[in-house]
Amino acid sequence: MGYFNDEDIAWMTQVGTKQKILPEQYLIKKRERLTSIYLVLDGMFSVELKSGLSIAKVKSGEVLGEMSFVEEDLPSVDVKADKPSSVICIDHEFMLERFDQVPGFKARFYNAMCLCLSSRLRAVTRQLSNKQEDDLESNDLNVLDSNIDNATLRRVQIAGERFNRLLSHFS
Repeated sequence: MGYFNDEDIAWMTQVGTKQKILPEQYLIKKRERLTSIYLVLDGMFSVELKSGLSIAKVKSGEVLGEMSFVEEDLPSVDVKADKPSSVICIDHEFMLERFDQVPGFKARFYNAMCLCLSSRLRAVTRQLSNKQEDDLESNDLNVLDSNIDNATLRRVQIAGERFNRLLSHFS
């Protein structure tokens, strides 16, 4: 959210719809076409392999479905709610229209997605390098180091403020 401006957040509140997800309900199914990107408002989701092994947890403030949007490919994992959760759904068509209408939004969106995906890749890389495969079943997933530069800290603060605006709009 730190890359988006106030106008972007206002647009998200206009086109986004809130969806409640029950525990054990799937938000994303492997190999099923997605038509939306999801911003997690509250709750917790598990990202699962075909075997049912949970490889990641996704919580409030994070994005789901962005990889299928960016790659225009089917999801490669299942994502289900661990507890009562809610998301903002933003339709792919709305996103593409916004890209055409506001080129700066497209740049901000892809900057935000690059940071999100880079953070996830670093976390997975760290997890795999620090633990043996048997330890993955413990679901004790590593959290990114708190070694963050000042510019990133400012962006995180701004992101938190903008996310709170989205949250209050959809609450």
